[in-house]
Amino acid sequence: MDEELDQCNMGLEFPFESKLSLANLIGYWGMRINDPNAHLASTAKLIMDRVSQAPELLAPIEDLGILDKHRETVNLLMTAIFSPFTEEEEMVSAMAPFKKQDVHSTKGYKDLMIQAGSYEALLDPEEMAQIMLHKTMAAYFAIMQTYYGLTIELNKDIIYTLSDHRTGLKRYFKIEINPKFCEIVLNGTLPELTEEDLKHLTDHIEDIDIWMEKLPTELFEFQGLIIFKLTEVTKDQVLSRMKETLLEKDSITEGSRFEDLEQKFRSLLQLSDLRLGISAYQKSKNKFFNFGGNARRSILMGDQDRIECPLATADLFERFANQADPMIVEDMAECRNALQPQSEILQECGVQNLILNPLFYNDEFVGLLELASPNKGDLNTLTLTRIREVLPLFAIAVKRSSEELENSIQNLIKEKYTSIHPTVEWKFNDAAHEMLDQIAKHKSPVAPQIVFNDVYPLYAASDIRNSSVERHECIYKDLNRQLQLAKKVLNMAMELSNLPILDETIFRLDNFRKKIKNKLVTGDESLILEFLQNEVEPIIRNIETNHTGDKDFSKVYWNALDANLGVVYEHRKNFEDSLTAINDIIGGILDQEEKSAQKMFPHYFEKYKTDGVEHNIYIGASMVEHLKFDEVYLRNLRLWQLVVTAEIANRTAAVVSELPMPLETTHLILVHSNPLSIRFRQEEKKFDVDGAYNIRYEITKKRIDKALVKDTQERITQPGKIAIIYSQEKDAEEYLKYIDYLKNKDLLKGKVEQLELEELQGVSGLKALRVAVNTGSASIMDEVKKLLEVA
Repeated sequence: MDEELDQCNMGLEFPFESKLSLANLIGYWGMRINDPNAHLASTAKLIMDRVSQAPELLAPIEDLGILDKHRETVNLLMTAIFSPFTEEEEMVSAMAPFKKQDVHSTKGYKDLMIQAGSYEALLDPEEMAQIMLHKTMAAYFAIMQTYYGLTIELNKDIIYTLSDHRTGLKRYFKIEINPKFCEIVLNGTLPELTEEDLKHLTDHIEDIDIWMEKLPTELFEFQGLIIFKLTEVTKDQVLSRMKETLLEKDSITEGSRFEDLEQKFRSLLQLSDLRLGISAYQKSKNKFFNFGGNARRSILMGDQDRIECPLATADLFERFANQADPMIVEDMAECRNALQPQSEILQECGVQNLILNPLFYNDEFVGLLELASPNKGDLNTLTLTRIREVLPLFAIAVKRSSEELENSIQNLIKEKYTSIHPTVEWKFNDAAHEMLDQIAKHKSPVAPQIVFNDVYPLYAASDIRNSSVERHECIYKDLNRQLQLAKKVLNMAMELSNLPILDETIFRLDNFRKKIKNKLVTGDESLILEFLQNEVEPIIRNIETNHTGDKDFSKVYWNALDANLGVVYEHRKNFEDSLTAINDIIGGILDQEEKSAQKMFPHYFEKYKTDGVEHNIYIGASMVEHLKFDEVYLRNLRLWQLVVTAEIANRTAAVVSELPMPLETTHLILVHSNPLSIRFRQEEKKFDVDGAYNIRYEITKKRIDKALVKDTQERITQPGKIAIIYSQEKDAEEYLKYIDYLKNKDLLKGKVEQLELEELQGVSGLKALRVAVNTGSASIMDEVKKLLEVA
């Protein structure tokens, strides 16, 4: 088939000569003059009298203006084809043989062509080639029937795909061609075809080259007109194609295929704003999850590309796991069911109409099919009847994809985890061998608990000072500037077009500026940007269109917008770029120095970025298989951590003046003297502190960054200084020695402050040492590294 499509693609032209002629239609009416039906006979006589006054209609018509000249007579001739019912209800056109030359069309056909735009815009090249192939073969089949008495039927329907140029929605139509008023004129000698030739042709029914060799196209000419009828088969076609897609691998996880499914739903239901979502249910964890990584697939659980609604609550999904009835919310504003209070968040995300349909595979609940619309009432009970056929296939696809995803996750965890944490790889290998032994003994394998007891934790964090305040201020400055520019442009626009709406819009701009000047709260940013993009900018564009000679008035506004985001993004971009640069510096130092630290003694290390970078270290005898642990390695690692933190403070301070936005960093270290246990959580695939007593350590980590010096409003963390948080005096004594050593190396300087911390929720009795970093000093990492390695 691909070869035939390639052949048709070369020209996409009907290969036979074709001429429009009304002679056969006129002949039809000529034979009806003596019809026994008196009414038909009188009509035929009237028509033939009119034709006698228009002899141009008897000859082949090349100039379509002749049809317009005798339009009334042509319309009378067409009553043989078009009845009043046909005119109103059907999509039919009389046209030149296999050419896009409409002679007379029904209202339904004309409306469809207007809606679709044009023939050329309807079809992609492959589909056009396919249709041309069908047309050519239909012509050959007509030749076979006329000259060789052999009837050949097309083995499949010809389907046109039409697109509404306003909505982009596709509709599918079956084509029926009636050649009743078309004749085939032979230009030359008719080729003789033997039985063997006929068999060869019918065995190669779509091989155009073979047909053209046996029956050259220049020997035949089509004259007359054909009756071209379209019958809508959108539902059948969409459901059929949707079923084919769902049977493919990755049909709901791969981005383009999922979008194709969504588009098919839109075509099936003729809703251009329809959203498709899928939430898959993971029975082992009793929770729902999204397919597709960053390109989220669930409406309820959130979609990072288009809509962010994290609504996957246990109560809501439990409802569907226990019953098969779908939920239909025709008007989200009137929602009084299990979606409250999530319905309000859904409305903010543009969802006004929602269907949630549970999916079951072999009576097992596997997930939810979600359909959403921004328009009330688009989706209803009738919608469910139209999609019922594909629900079992969606259930199969969800089940298959869930299993494939689970396998991929397991393989990825094994591959990535052991390579990232070689220190603990041996422990996982031991666990795997134990499970294999259980299987060999025909026992059900039970995964052993992976616990490291009596390990010492080290924690440090380097954060951006007042990052929330700085980010908030940047948002305010960008919004305020965009509002100012919008007002300036609208004031200039009033000089060009004195519309009352301009003054009203300026009034609203001023109100927004006053509001955010007093207090910028969550939601203000999206509300203001929506107002600017949906109301202010359309007004500016309209005035530009109507005053083409004065377009420069708006340049100051458009030039200020970010090319990618379409908003003023100067201060926020400076903040984000500066934050990224600082995090890259901190992360780079940690990554580089951590490699050296592992050589001193193996330990578990992890870092994670927020508005800064934090890192955890665990070290102890239980974490190594063949090495002997001594507390000297713990002291060694503590000194290393203090040196690295000082180096981070030094390097980040040095780049402040080079950043797009000068951001200061603060640094703290949390000292925990007592060893604790960490356990690998199979569900989360990560290590956590184990035991209720040790949880205090995790609580302390989460709260100390905003801790205050006792009886003051001063933060314990300050730019250019390191705060060392501890609870036992022996820890202070140990770190005072390290500080004294690093002051001697000119990495630290000044007086050491010994402070008490205000009580934190759930934590009390904390103290701190605070010392300044010599931010102007050269790096001493290489020198200290040598000393640490000797130690």
